[in-house]
Amino acid sequence: MQMLLPSAVILKIFIQSLALTTASSLLYPEQVHIAFGPNSTSMAVQWAIRDNATCSTSSKVRVVSTVDGTQWIAEGDCFPFSLQDNLKQSHHVVNLTNLAESTVYNYSIITNSSVADENNASFYFMTSASSTKNNLILPQKFIVYGDMGSSDSTPSDSCTIMPAVAKEIREERVDQILHVGDFAYNFEDENGERGARFMNDIQNISAYIPYMVSCGNHEAPRNFAHYTEFFRLMPTSTPWLTTDNGPAPNTHYYSWNVGLVHFVAISTEIPFDYPALITNMTSWLKEDLQNVNRSETPWIIVHGHRSLYCSCDSDCDDNRLRLIFAQIFYDYGVDLFINGHEHNYERMYDIAPHPINSTSGFTTQSTTDMPATTYIVTGAAGSDENHESFKRPLPPRTAYRTDAYGYSRMQIYNETHLYWAQVEYDYSAGILGDVVDEVWLVQHNHGPFNNRFS
Repeated sequence: MQMLLPSAVILKIFIQSLALTTASSLLYPEQVHIAFGPNSTSMAVQWAIRDNATCSTSSKVRVVSTVDGTQWIAEGDCFPFSLQDNLKQSHHVVNLTNLAESTVYNYSIITNSSVADENNASFYFMTSASSTKNNLILPQKFIVYGDMGSSDSTPSDSCTIMPAVAKEIREERVDQILHVGDFAYNFEDENGERGARFMNDIQNISAYIPYMVSCGNHEAPRNFAHYTEFFRLMPTSTPWLTTDNGPAPNTHYYSWNVGLVHFVAISTEIPFDYPALITNMTSWLKEDLQNVNRSETPWIIVHGHRSLYCSCDSDCDDNRLRLIFAQIFYDYGVDLFINGHEHNYERMYDIAPHPINSTSGFTTQSTTDMPATTYIVTGAAGSDENHESFKRPLPPRTAYRTDAYGYSRMQIYNETHLYWAQVEYDYSAGILGDVVDEVWLVQHNHGPFNNRFS
């Protein structure tokens, strides 16, 4: 089954997105994005209304199955987003449940505005399936990147990989986007309009494909208020937190399953901004990993923003994250850790914690039956902070690295085989779409890595 976005649909939504930033008084749904729910039969939808944060419109979505035409209206909640001297709008979140697996649904946003036309706020998505069902579509296809920036990045249209990602979604089935922090550079800039523009920039992707996230250092202002409010819909079950906008779901760390994968989002910012919360997060993380059923979701993939290991510059010398997370990943058998922060791409081999030299770690340079977690940095999506070059020699733990802009493809073929590739999309290099790195990661023995290293 292919879930393709017609070019006309992409163009229509893109034009709407541009118009919404200047015609917000029309109470038109904008910044539409979806996310996987806590299981394979759920999906969440979020959008914004520019109504001065008054929640003046309804929080309703019409859902129609493309299989049998069954339709219903689901209702959610509205949350005012109103910071002093900043963006003021209403965020609507609707959780859709009891969906059929591996099924395409049309959905449309319903408001009680006389201007908003339901037919012009219509989109679709495809649900996933649990690994125990025979309707799981393989390979599972994911696109991964971090550190992107908005449409007004400088120089214009040469920094962001969004056109390439939109094209890939039009031409191929993609099951999920994973954005590992640093979004708009910055959400709060221009009194919050930069953040709204970013959310409209990605709408031609995120309204159709679940857009899953973890927070980065550029989301920190106002106690992560913009990040937390823009991504309220994430499937978190951890205790709520408080930002400058008030109480909100804790989207700093949470987890969800998609087919054969158990994904875990962690906050690499808590150790820097809220060190008193480290124990809360690591206790939750250990319990979450302990409860994963590896016979159903054999692959465990953790993502966050900052690097545990890298080789570009002094960013890679900080020991805090390695000392907090590396042993946990090793003890619980995390297959892959993905992050951004460095504005480059670096694929490393398996790395086990080193008891003395934690900066380097141990590696066997394996890609088959790895005896430790594999680490990948993919922060080259093209922010306006430009390329981040490698100023240090290539270490033994690194398989490939480049500072060219691009994004990553991750495809799960079965319980044992994962395909990873880096797609270069860089105007300055004159390379638009070439695969510059690819590897098969093969693991026949998912589980804790203790005593495997030799």
